[in-house]
Amino acid sequence: MTTLEIAVTTVEDAVNAAAGGAQSVELSFNLAVGGLTPDSDMTAAVREAVHIPVFVILRPQAETFRYTEIEVAAMMPQLEEMKQVGIDGVVFGAVDDSGVIDVNLMKMLLMEASPLPVTLHRALDLSRNPEAALSALAGIVPRVLTAGPAATAWEGREGLRQWLEQFGEQYIFVSSGSLTAEQLADYIRLVKPDTVHLGSAARTNGVVDVQKVRQLKAIVDQAGL
Repeated sequence: MTTLEIAVTTVEDAVNAAAGGAQSVELSFNLAVGGLTPDSDMTAAVREAVHIPVFVILRPQAETFRYTEIEVAAMMPQLEEMKQVGIDGVVFGAVDDSGVIDVNLMKMLLMEASPLPVTLHRALDLSRNPEAALSALAGIVPRVLTAGPAATAWEGREGLRQWLEQFGEQYIFVSSGSLTAEQLADYIRLVKPDTVHLGSAARTNGVVDVQKVRQLKAIVDQAGL
């Protein structure tokens, strides 16, 4: 059955998501640019506030998914802080100079993050030859956050359905990318993702809304029957 994850940026967001029935949250800073690494105090506060899985974005800048050696080095203490707080996983993605997923960097980060699992995020959607990356990381990266080969989850629904057919036994697939409440039931019936990740659909005036999360959870549960 499909589960519900909510994008959060504050303790209030996380508490409201959990109260509404979300089964996990993804914490980041500045959703307007797709999410950046939150500060360690916020990560610790969210971890303390909720008892559902907390996944945290590791993304130092919004300009590109290509990271310099200096940026990678700066991520390491942030990663260590996340491990010490006791989160449930790190969300990370990177491409190399040719625009394909940087498999070597992904593997290095996996080693540094251990024992935390790593989710490959939507850098995959913008990369060249994403199927090759999924093949290369199968059995190494356990979880993929993706819209499929498109800018939004609705546009990418058929492509992601095909990825699930091909790679569904190797990964937990988390659908992400501007899904609306109106699209959600049809989307789940077609794609059958492991998890749907929702942001703006769960918010009122920029804050996660308990009632909206409850409504989304009901749609997810009904569509998954």
